[in-house]
Amino acid sequence: MRRRLIPLVLPLAILLTGAPACKRVHHPNPEATIEEESDLSSSVLMSQPRDAAQLLTGFYNLEQDAWRWTARQFSVSLAPPAPRAERPGRLEFRFTIPDIAAADLKGVHIQASVEGRSLGSFQSNQAGEQLATFDIPKELMKADALIIEFSLDKTIPHREAETRELGLIAVGFRLVAP
Repeated sequence: MRRRLIPLVLPLAILLTGAPACKRVHHPNPEATIEEESDLSSSVLMSQPRDAAQLLTGFYNLEQDAWRWTARQFSVSLAPPAPRAERPGRLEFRFTIPDIAAADLKGVHIQASVEGRSLGSFQSNQAGEQLATFDIPKELMKADALIIEFSLDKTIPHREAETRELGLIAVGFRLVAP
């Protein structure tokens, strides 16, 4: 009986040890489980459920299937676009300040950073949909993934039954190589 198993087990063992490792890039979400792994994208839209895994901290539930409120601090993971060239990139953050919150958020500063390295700030002085852009140094664009941290200098004060710390209405993020 033992001699009959060896011809079956040996080829299977050789096949398994010679199999190449998977080279896919996965999102660097520290709270993700193995079942949640997915390909990391260079853009994230709040309206796309598949992109939610790249929202790391500071985002509230999806509203109207299109957008999410942020907290004062929030972070997202993005992959540099392919091919990774030896040149700088640009981060685009599309957000909205609703008319009802314009007075509270007028002049809000958005700070962005990667690995503690500042990408600068963007100041908003108006309500409506806006695009904040940040330059990404070329050495950071070589990474497989960037965890981008944002910080706001003000949020909407608590009103009535609202207990969340509300910052901006996030619509999407995109990393581009101009």
